[in-house]
Amino acid sequence: MADTKISALTAVGSVAGAIEFDVNGAGTSKKASATQIRTFIGPTLISGNSGTASGEAAPSETWQLLTANATANTGTTLTTVMTTNTLAAGTWFFEYFIIWQSSATGTGVNFSVDAGGTVTRFRATRHYQTTGAAAATGVADGVAATLTGQLVEHMSTRTDNGSLGPNTGVDTANADQFDHIRGIVVTSTSGNLLLKHASEGAVSTQVMADTCMILRRIA
Repeated sequence: MADTKISALTAVGSVAGAIEFDVNGAGTSKKASATQIRTFIGPTLISGNSGTASGEAAPSETWQLLTANATANTGTTLTTVMTTNTLAAGTWFFEYFIIWQSSATGTGVNFSVDAGGTVTRFRATRHYQTTGAAAATGVADGVAATLTGQLVEHMSTRTDNGSLGPNTGVDTANADQFDHIRGIVVTSTSGNLLLKHASEGAVSTQVMADTCMILRRIA
């Protein structure tokens, strides 16, 4: 086997995590599994409301999935619903895909993204579809099938932990709404990244399971 060309070897049916490859480690022949290689070149996956971001140098990527509903918020104080730990100093691009509900049609939600460390630049926008057809309403609409479409409204901030809302309500109580928050943060020291949520008033609102995030380290 030592003198057999790779092209002459029997092909595997599929590549599994336990399959091993020969590698050169600082001049010494070693082996690495497909799982180890994928961990190095693929995104880091966080399942749950808290976990550590990829520690690899740029470019690198982290995915995070909220596996259970966050604690409902019945007040206007922003509270953390998702934590991504230990972002190294650098430039990061983040995207949150948020499923949320309000228990009353006249109550919307507020969000913010809070980056730890020393933030030297921060920009973020929140987009959501609304009931507006010709003018902004601030009322999130989880189902819209009009021929002419409906307005996508947004909030923006230049400030770390700046408010992205609140909006003014929902089309249907206790039904899923969908928001997209994306932005860029530049930090000179390490810190955590927090997604925060609050109700518009003293009414229960909640970020739901399957909310997810993609985080990319650019530099």
